[in-house]
Amino acid sequence: MSYSTPPGGPGNAGPYGAPVQQQGWYPPPPQPPDNSGEGKGLKRAVIGLLVLAVVAVFGVGGLALYKAVGGGSLPGAQGGGDEKQQILSSDEIDTLLNGRTNALKSGDEDEFLKPFVGAAKDKQRKIFENLRKVPFAESKYMVLQQTGDGSDEYGSDVKLALDVAFVHQVKGVDVRPVSEWYRWTVEKKSDSAAPRISEVGGSPGASAMANAVYYPAPWDLYDDMYVKRQAHTITISAKKNAADAARFAPVVEQSAEKDIALWGSKASSVPNTPDGFLVVLEPNRKTYSKLYNNDGSDVGWDAGQSVPMPAFNAGSSDKDRLEYGGARIKMDTSAGQFTSSAWRRGVGEISRHEIAHALVQPQDPGAYGQDEKTSIRAWVVEGFAEYVSYRFDPTLGDRQVRADMAGEEFDGTLPGQDFSSAYNSVGANYALSYLANRFIAEKGGEETLFEFVVDHYRHPTNLDQQLQKAVGMNESEFQAAWAQYVRSNIR
Repeated sequence: MSYSTPPGGPGNAGPYGAPVQQQGWYPPPPQPPDNSGEGKGLKRAVIGLLVLAVVAVFGVGGLALYKAVGGGSLPGAQGGGDEKQQILSSDEIDTLLNGRTNALKSGDEDEFLKPFVGAAKDKQRKIFENLRKVPFAESKYMVLQQTGDGSDEYGSDVKLALDVAFVHQVKGVDVRPVSEWYRWTVEKKSDSAAPRISEVGGSPGASAMANAVYYPAPWDLYDDMYVKRQAHTITISAKKNAADAARFAPVVEQSAEKDIALWGSKASSVPNTPDGFLVVLEPNRKTYSKLYNNDGSDVGWDAGQSVPMPAFNAGSSDKDRLEYGGARIKMDTSAGQFTSSAWRRGVGEISRHEIAHALVQPQDPGAYGQDEKTSIRAWVVEGFAEYVSYRFDPTLGDRQVRADMAGEEFDGTLPGQDFSSAYNSVGANYALSYLANRFIAEKGGEETLFEFVVDHYRHPTNLDQQLQKAVGMNESEFQAAWAQYVRSNIR
C-alpha cells in the first residue's frame, strides 16, 4: 500500500494500505506555549524552541544544514540584555548533543544516559539498547535553529523545549539519510548546574501534523526489540513476538530477493535503488497503526504499508538531492496473510508488494497527491506493486482479480487517486490498477513497464507521452483498450 502522510510521496497500502503523501522537509514546529509563572518558588525563565538534527553525514556545518532545510541564516540569541544572566549556553547545548552522538556510536550506555533524569532516563536506556541492534551509518546531532536565549534575569531555572530530528541512515537500506522528530525538555537549575533532559517524546508535529515526524519508530515503541538481519532485509518486532517474526523473516527475505532480481533484470540502470529493506512486524493493531504515525490514525483496511521517508539533503548538491531517502515497511501480522494455513503464500504476496513500493520510492520527486494532473497516478503506484507481487504467483493474481471484481459495476475508467472514496471497492481499485500495469507489460514487455513506471514517478505530468512511448496510445486510447482487456479478464 501507498498512503498519504505529510511530508512525503507514495508509500504503500491497499488491501495492504492506502495511498500516502509526503513532501520532504517542513518548517520547525510552532513554539511551545509560554509557561512563565509556573513552578515552585523560582521563576520559569525563557521557554525556547530549538530544532536539532542527528545527521548521518560528516563535515556538514550547522549553517549549511539549516539552509539545506529551508532556513536563511541561523538566528542570534533573542534578548539576553544586561538585565539577564546567560544560564544555558549554545556551547553547552552542543556538548549535550555531541555527547549523545559519540556515546551512541561507541556503545557507551552510561555516557549516553548521563544527562537524562527520571522516567526519561529509563526510557532512553531501552531506546539506546534497541538502537545498538540496528546497523546505522554515521550519525551526528546538530542545531538547526534556536528561539530563546537560555537566559534568566534571576540567574536560575531555565527550561528549553527542543525539537530533535534523528536523521539516520540504515546501512544497505537507505540511499540517503532520513529523519525522525523528537521533543526533548532540557532544564538547568542554576548557572553552575549541568543541563538535564527531563522529558522525551514525539515532536508535536512539523507544520502541526503529528504524522509528519515519523515518530515513533520501533526502537521507541518496544521495550526490547528483536532484530533479524539477513542479506536484504532487517526484520524487527517486539521481543515477545520474536518466535513469529523469526518464522516470517525467511519469507520476507525471499520476497526481497525476488523483487531485487526482477528489478535488476528490468531496470538495472536506474540509480538510487535500495539494496535492502527494514520491515517491522506487529500483531497489535493499535501499535501497528501508531508506528511512524504518532497520531495513531488507522485507515482500517490495510495489512501493510511502505512509509516513504523524506531525505535529509544537508550537504548535497542540487544534482544529488532526492526527496526520499528510503522507506520503512510495516505489516500487521494479525491479518489473514499471516494467520491462514497458507501463510507462506500470503506473507510472500504482501512482502513482495511492499518491497516493490520501497524499491521505486527514491524516484518520487514528492509528487503524490489528489490532483491527477500533477501527481503520480495511484493506479501506477499500487498497480506496479501488485504486478511485481503477482508476477511470482500469477494464479493467485487471477483469483484475486475475480474475487475483487465480483459484483462490481465496472464503468471502464481508471481508478482515481483515493482508492477508498470511489464507487469501486478498495479491492476493485487494486485489481483494476494491477490489470492496467499487466496490460502495459503484455503490450510492450516487462522492461517497457518498468521504464514507464520509473519515468512516471520522476515526471508525473507526462502521462500521455509516457503511454505513447510504452504502448503507442494516448491516455484516452489506453483507457479504452485497457477497459476491453479488463472485461475479458473478469468474466
